Amino acid sequence: MRIFGRLKKQARRGRLGKFLSVNLRWGMRRMRRFFTREQFLRGITGSYARRLYTMLLLLLAVGGLAVASSRLADSFLADEAVLVRRLSDPDYDSSNPILAALDNFGSSNRIQVTVETERVDNLHPQKVDLDRGNVNLVLTLNNGNIMEYTLQNKRMDNFESGNTDQFTLILPSSISVFDITEYKMVLLPDAKGVYGNWRCARAQVSFLLGGKRTLLAEGAWQSVWEFSEQYNETILPIATEQNAEFARMKELFPYALAVCAQERETVHDPAIKRDALISLGLLTGDTLYLDVETVGLENQNEILQNQLGNVQLSELDGLGYNGTMLLRVRFIDDFEGSYYKDYPLDTPGKDDFELGTGSTFALQMPKGATAFDIASMELLVEDATDAWAPRMVRAYLKTDYNTVLELARLSDRQLAAERKTCIFYRGLIDTSISPLALDLTQSYGLPKNLKETMESKYFTEISGVMYSMYFGEHSYYERQKLYYSQLHALFG
Repeated sequence: MRIFGRLKKQARRGRLGKFLSVNLRWGMRRMRRFFTREQFLRGITGSYARRLYTMLLLLLAVGGLAVASSRLADSFLADEAVLVRRLSDPDYDSSNPILAALDNFGSSNRIQVTVETERVDNLHPQKVDLDRGNVNLVLTLNNGNIMEYTLQNKRMDNFESGNTDQFTLILPSSISVFDITEYKMVLLPDAKGVYGNWRCARAQVSFLLGGKRTLLAEGAWQSVWEFSEQYNETILPIATEQNAEFARMKELFPYALAVCAQERETVHDPAIKRDALISLGLLTGDTLYLDVETVGLENQNEILQNQLGNVQLSELDGLGYNGTMLLRVRFIDDFEGSYYKDYPLDTPGKDDFELGTGSTFALQMPKGATAFDIASMELLVEDATDAWAPRMVRAYLKTDYNTVLELARLSDRQLAAERKTCIFYRGLIDTSISPLALDLTQSYGLPKNLKETMESKYFTEISGVMYSMYFGEHSYYERQKLYYSQLHALFG
């Protein structure tokens, strides 16, 4: 406090500037004398100072190693985005048909193995790490051949207690994950006779599909996964059976491979799709048609009485949807993955969805997509408080025989059976009906008498793929496979 008092006193006398200048020069002289004293110079160059410098350098080195090791660990125990990049192989050889075909599906010839070590071992509570010996992954192919990989990251001590290790394996360019039929974990004892204590809590194998990591096989901890003096092995249960996208790609892979074997890099080239669709009697195949029909007054009254009980019919005069509906179509694209597009259902100059009316909407697919790329369709209402009573909703393609090839259909009976009601009504909305999913699994085919009529008219015989495409009872997904089989016939 004395220094502040002196400053105030000098300021009142008008001598504050001179006071600060004098004291600053005095302080600088004292500092120069301190740093030039013999005691200070001996202190910074003596033996104790050298020891202090050595300790500081060691601390800096340890800190640098810690930072480097953390970055190294992050490179192996990375987040999902890094793992996906590691599984990707942007420098694939487009001249290799298998690699080019995999690239069509957003994949590569790499797989990833994740192994999580048990944290607590009741037999050896101190640790459950594996210091010696190997953990191998054995792959069995559909031709009976076997490949074996040793799981190791050279710069890391893998399989330590509680750790999760990831290993990226590159498959030979002559095979794909679609050729693998079995995944086996093998634990090998140390040849020198010194055994570690190790148990696996979880192991899984995955690969890249459509830009996302997809599970191939996975297993939880089993007693046979304990590392001991004996050779142990266990088979990882296949996880792709529950993955519909993997099953679909596996079925289509031979066709993609056949196309790429002809030095074509993609099966989704617009020219290839156009030629394949024309060969099936579909001029373009890129326009989806949707019919929407509503019930008449007599049907409406019967439905409402059954569903709503004692309702005055005078209250039902306005049962007609006045808003806009949307058809949400979800596509599967091998480059962009799954995406959807909303199509407003509105006919200019017409009041759609009134009682006893029908409307047809022509929906143009995105560029390069066809109706065969559709995964699902949903009908969405813009105003859930409005009223509407559908009789039939169907989606189809127009063939060059002036008839239709249905992809999906819903009727009022189906709606009543599956949804318990088939109406939207003010204040009595059954929200389970929105979105209204169209069933793509039902089988449809053209009448056989139409086949006979066309054959007699055009003096030709309809058979083979053409017959199967139009007149066989096939679901949408079976027709999709027919499309790719025709693509195979044209370009394979």
